[in-house]
Amino acid sequence: MLADVLGVAQGVPVSRRRLLRKACPEYLADVMGPITAGGSLHIPESLLMRGELKESSMREEVRRIAEMPPDALLTDLARTYGGEVPPAWRKAADNPVDFLNAYARLARKVWDAVAPVWQQGKPLLEREIERAGVASVTGTMSAFLANLSPRIAFVDGNILLPDHAPVEKGVTVRKLTLMPLVSGTRACAYHVDHHGHMYLGYPIAGLAPLLQGEAARAETAADALAMMLGELRADILRTGNQPVTMGKLADLLHCTAGTVTYHCRQLEQAGLLSRERRGREVRILRTLRGDALVDALS
Repeated sequence: MLADVLGVAQGVPVSRRRLLRKACPEYLADVMGPITAGGSLHIPESLLMRGELKESSMREEVRRIAEMPPDALLTDLARTYGGEVPPAWRKAADNPVDFLNAYARLARKVWDAVAPVWQQGKPLLEREIERAGVASVTGTMSAFLANLSPRIAFVDGNILLPDHAPVEKGVTVRKLTLMPLVSGTRACAYHVDHHGHMYLGYPIAGLAPLLQGEAARAETAADALAMMLGELRADILRTGNQPVTMGKLADLLHCTAGTVTYHCRQLEQAGLLSRERRGREVRILRTLRGDALVDALS
């Protein structure tokens, strides 16, 4: 969420960004500047927080960081960047105690501001666990992975990720843990430990109304199709009850052509939508399977 505040877009609504900026102290840039340097989000392993939904565990993580020996941060930075600390991290490396205390205080402020949203997201998490479980036992995990986020792709058995952060050389990914995130609708976070265990964070389905507040949540609470597919894909599927060109669809939904193309491709791979080229135009139309899904959830 703080990365979005500093211009690294994660899909956090403007109202939520304003709340975070108001809650954050004046040293926000000093703490988050190194973490968002280069236009992407990169958190050194020693600063990662592995709290659960319970508030006490997050506060324990904040306390752990505040009490971390400064040499631990310096060792982590040296290992991550091959022994040479980047310019963005030099101020923190020169004063690691001050940086760790500021980081912990900032994390505590942010947690106080977003803890209610995190707690409200628990039903979404429970539903996501069920959704992943169904995909794993029905052999549809490929489709599940292909629909995690607009910034995550699944092609030919490979997960393609954005913002390539430094990864320790020689580490082969052997295990994958999916982590639904309550942060931004375009969030993508990942970490590979020394044992080849990869943690992949992606925006949990149904997140947008939760972030926007009670009014938006009430408006979409009864929209089962949007809760399952996301608002944009639900709108595409509803619009596809009759042939429509991709350009017209982009105009109707106030989206770029690239965004519409991406989501239509995902719906097509799921068997819910068909695309047909006629000359220079591409038209979309709902399939029988798409019709059945819309009818079942209406």
